[in-house]
Amino acid sequence: MKRLIAGLALAMFALTAAAQSAYPNRPIKLIVPFAPGQVTDWLARMLGEQMAAELGQPVVVENRAGANGTIGSAYAVTQPADGYTLVITSNGTHSAGPNLFKKLGYDPLTSFTHIGGLMSLPWMLMVRPDFPAKDIKEFIAYAKQNPGKLAVGYGSSSSRLAIHLLKSAKLEVLEVPYKGLGQTVIDVRSGQLQFTFLDMGSAMNQEKGGGLRGLAVTSPKRSPVANDKPAMSEVIPGYEMVSWLGIGAPAGTPEAAVKRVHDVVSKILARDDIRQKIAAYGGEVMPLNGAQIVDLIRTETPVWARFVKEAGIEPE
Repeated sequence: MKRLIAGLALAMFALTAAAQSAYPNRPIKLIVPFAPGQVTDWLARMLGEQMAAELGQPVVVENRAGANGTIGSAYAVTQPADGYTLVITSNGTHSAGPNLFKKLGYDPLTSFTHIGGLMSLPWMLMVRPDFPAKDIKEFIAYAKQNPGKLAVGYGSSSSRLAIHLLKSAKLEVLEVPYKGLGQTVIDVRSGQLQFTFLDMGSAMNQEKGGGLRGLAVTSPKRSPVANDKPAMSEVIPGYEMVSWLGIGAPAGTPEAAVKRVHDVVSKILARDDIRQKIAAYGGEVMPLNGAQIVDLIRTETPVWARFVKEAGIEPE
């Protein structure tokens, strides 16, 4: 009998080990803490499709927007740390969040298992096609001639920082918070807002459709995909704002699952066709590992603390 029990125990152990080694054996949930139509959603859906093909299981994208991405991030860390919940991370949710909100519902470092980087990209200042200023120099001159009369909407921490840096040119503008960037586009087109900042991919789509017109990019140099647009730094010395996106999971996620996801994502990002898609969107592949993402967050968080202090922002 003892031999039988021991044999059964070994068999159960073997079955458990086999099940664990078979990751993934069911669908994976990829949480996007921003609304559909933004760069995070675009990247997550493209990545999820490629991951599903590599892993042999569906990757289901779930949008949970609000509070500059912190609501979805807080939700992600409440999910089981079993490898079947992943989340898109960013400079906004992990470097800016601790400085903009009194209670995040998560610790950017300890609440997550950071798996790696995905991409970085600049933003673009956007206005209506009939806006009086035809370029960024004229825009700044117009804003100075009309202090406090230009309203700008922001729907993320990165777009908020872009506005703050713009104000370093001694511009007085009215800042209006939004749940997501999509509504800022609607309100600029309707005239309720005079301008906004969009990630490069969204900005180029708006230009192609004739809905909005871009004036300048936030990268330190001109973007290869929009070389006709000057960098903000050409008019405002020192202006630079480039955001990043990564992928993580709840803290305590099994190492085997983390490694599997990291290896698959790295393989996908190394492909020429994926790099070309990201480049066409105005971004650049950011193949960092989890430890490098942690270092990046630690480096950027004090920078955001300084920005919040300089801007006189009271954490919510």
